[in-house]
Amino acid sequence: MRATFHLFTFIFLLLFSSVICISTPGFRNDHESIGDDEEKTSSTILVSTIDGRLRALDSETGEIKWTLQEEPVLRSPSAVKQGFTFLPNPLDGSLYVLKNSSLKKLPFNIPQLVHASPCKGNDGILYAGSKKDVWFGIDPKTGLKVETLSSASADRICPANQKQTIFLGRTEYRVSMFDEKNRGKTWNATFNDYSAHLLPEVNTWPFKHYASSSHGYILTFDRETGEMRWEQDLKQPVVALYLLRDDGLHKLPFEVMGKETMENVAKNIFTVDQWPTVLGVNAADPQTTSLTNQFFPALFVGESSFGLYAIEALVDHQTITYSPKLLGPPLLEGPAPIALTEMEKEEYLPPRRPIIRNIPPSITHKTSDGEYLLLGYHDRPMMTMATIIPTRYPVPGPHKAIGSTIERPPPQLLGPVEPQKHEDTSFILLLLNNHPIPFYATLVTMFALLLTVIWQCGRQWDQQKSTSRMDSFEIVNNPGESRSAQTSKQSNRGSFGWANRKIEIPEGWMAVGSKLMYSPSDILGTGCEGTVVYRGTFDGREVAVKRVVSEFVKFAHREADLLRESDTHPHVIRYFCMESDSQFRYLALELCIASLNDYVEQKEVQQNVTIALRDIMKQATDGLAHLHASKIVHRDMKPQNVLITMASQRGEMRAVISDFGLCKRVQPGKNSISRGIASGLAGTDGWIAPEVLISASTSYPVDIFSLGCIFYYVLTSGTHPFGKSLHRQANIVNGEYTLNKLADLDDWSLADDLISSMLNVEPLHRLTADAVLNHPFFWTSEKRLAYFSDVSDRVEKEEDNSPVVRRIETDARIVVCGGWREKICDALKEDLRKFRTYKSFSVRDLLRAMRNKKHHYRELPEDVRQSLGDIPDQFLHYFTSRFPRLLLHVYKATEYCSGEAVFKRYYSDDVRARMYPIVEEEERVRKKIKEEMANEVWARAPKPVEQRTPLKLDKRNIKKKSNPNTD
Repeated sequence: MRATFHLFTFIFLLLFSSVICISTPGFRNDHESIGDDEEKTSSTILVSTIDGRLRALDSETGEIKWTLQEEPVLRSPSAVKQGFTFLPNPLDGSLYVLKNSSLKKLPFNIPQLVHASPCKGNDGILYAGSKKDVWFGIDPKTGLKVETLSSASADRICPANQKQTIFLGRTEYRVSMFDEKNRGKTWNATFNDYSAHLLPEVNTWPFKHYASSSHGYILTFDRETGEMRWEQDLKQPVVALYLLRDDGLHKLPFEVMGKETMENVAKNIFTVDQWPTVLGVNAADPQTTSLTNQFFPALFVGESSFGLYAIEALVDHQTITYSPKLLGPPLLEGPAPIALTEMEKEEYLPPRRPIIRNIPPSITHKTSDGEYLLLGYHDRPMMTMATIIPTRYPVPGPHKAIGSTIERPPPQLLGPVEPQKHEDTSFILLLLNNHPIPFYATLVTMFALLLTVIWQCGRQWDQQKSTSRMDSFEIVNNPGESRSAQTSKQSNRGSFGWANRKIEIPEGWMAVGSKLMYSPSDILGTGCEGTVVYRGTFDGREVAVKRVVSEFVKFAHREADLLRESDTHPHVIRYFCMESDSQFRYLALELCIASLNDYVEQKEVQQNVTIALRDIMKQATDGLAHLHASKIVHRDMKPQNVLITMASQRGEMRAVISDFGLCKRVQPGKNSISRGIASGLAGTDGWIAPEVLISASTSYPVDIFSLGCIFYYVLTSGTHPFGKSLHRQANIVNGEYTLNKLADLDDWSLADDLISSMLNVEPLHRLTADAVLNHPFFWTSEKRLAYFSDVSDRVEKEEDNSPVVRRIETDARIVVCGGWREKICDALKEDLRKFRTYKSFSVRDLLRAMRNKKHHYRELPEDVRQSLGDIPDQFLHYFTSRFPRLLLHVYKATEYCSGEAVFKRYYSDDVRARMYPIVEEEERVRKKIKEEMANEVWARAPKPVEQRTPLKLDKRNIKKKSNPNTD
């Protein structure tokens, strides 16, 4: 009954206030008077730029409707004077003074100086100012100026239409400054401001605007969805935004950002999922932004056609700013800074940004007496202690007779400006004056609603209090119902029931679902967007519980689906289940002891990990190869996402790939992922491949690039191939990296070749995951020795001019260090002379010697065996330590034979596919040359002598001739 009574009471008050609001004549007339014209007007915003133009833009599309040219907002000198240069801010008229090449902010602005003038500063500066007000009416549809009203005269250009004409008020402030000691030093400025500050600022505006500091580039976002609505380039710095309504201008808030920062935002806005949150849109509280965490305040000093100016703007960590500490002469060393740990520095100190140490002459204003000004971004200056004393005072009441004493208030110093906080009050007073009855009706409704909320909270408190008296509790959920987290509130232990099954919950733990529990106090790690990883249990097994905010439930489900498909591989983190409550999603994952980043940075972790470093690298590559074979691109490979599991019952540890939150599947029939709004710019700064930033699509090579950075990071104990974090991503885009620290490794040539191939700027030229696994860097000693023997057998009987022999003997003297006989020990040298002759500069003969000594190892003299060491490790190291380029050289040369059955286990399919057309072409050329040579030999061979048949003689004729006397 009580609940029904309160409900009916609340509904009655709500209906009563609504009827009063609707029946109010003023309220109804105001709303009826709002026709199509006002709706069109309210959707128009006016953008004021420094050159004096007022542009009307459509608030939905950003399309320019019309332009009105007025006087420039700011006119100031463009020259720099010693000790007498002021930089005005065109946004609010605040002033900055340049002294000794250092900027300081004055505690007053131009309008305040004009109101207080004539006045004198404590630094000897004399101030004089004037003010001029003017009203002008415009047609909101065309922007045509209809009428001008001022104290001097009233000009009417065309007949004014009271229904359509909107009057805008503008105030012109002129201020002059004089040095009382030096009359040659003067400074003048004119500042124009519109009268929008007299009306309440629109706080419920559905859009959020950002403007650049040095040109008129504007970005507009939807506050609720975070979607970018439109962009516009006005070519001149923006100084103010107004909402155009029938009652005048309403000032709109906007953020000023650096030009380079705006370009980065515009370039990445469709690819970075985190930009809406970074920019402060699509948040629970629109006024609460994370700009201070991502951007930093700075002062931009610029130059326009109307003089020098300064605007406070937000910049990112890549923007170079000038520090006043480095622009002046060297100073005495100050006190030592407070000693802070690295963790305290990250928590309390802002991140460093680059500082210009040399003055670029192209952006410097200099004077003959040594004063100079740098155009660009400066560290936000400190405020000076300057004050001004007014020289005249308002006289209260009527004037007294001549000779009487006028009581004047004591002089007051005009110091730092305190922000006026009367906007809310003026807005409430405006509602009360224009619509009193709806105002009071709204108050009554809010009061009734407050009583209802208090009553409902009290009722829930009573129910919770009665529930807390229970000794234990059970939850029985049917399949398909939503699961919620529960925890026991008993002193020692509670019980948790699921389908009448009781599970004990340790004190301080939380239970989600039937089998999953976690400890909120035992945090294993944190991620972006509120993701936290806790230690927990799943069905009695220790697991890591990853908690994801419900707003990102789509990503949590996608991660769970990808894990279900890929966690059968031993080097992909195992997935157990996913539970949910009203606020979060919980993923139960395999518990690991450390990440690869912990392994590199913490020595105690290295002592507890039993797996070799090279095995960690190979297993991580194996897991990545499995993902790529499953058509999955990880997109966030970094040392923190390569984990080392707990030791198994056999004491074995494994390296696994984790964090599938940014993974994407390559669709069937495609080879890449398009970079759209849904896909976004994925990855972690410093580990992102260059094509992610500059290409329209990405694919598997992005993971290979990140893995190459990880390899170098691990092999060099924490060094990144692209340098320090500040310039790392820029170096990645430019392809500037160094691998000089690999020279300390025994296999430096193999490591250098592997990582260089993985960091290639061209994605198509990078190795695949299978090719990385087949690289000789990961071969065991047995496999390397067997490879040398197989190559030696292959080229033993080959002719010297055969393709494979020519490849092996190319640059042979570099490979064998001039002559390999000079690098081996005397015992082995003498043993080689006993059997056959070897060429000291031939790689093929070196391989033959290694093969023969390996096959006849037991027959070698004792001193030779001691020099060579045991097979395979010491024997192999004997030769590779003397000839470090040998294995890589032979591996590259013998790619020609990768398609042969003997070498298929040494090369990946990618190498065979790459070499197949080369081998085919070379074989075709060889065959053609042989045919031409055969034809040439046949053509040059001597012709055989013709054999003539002997003549048969007639014996009868011979007889006749021999015996002529016969007859």
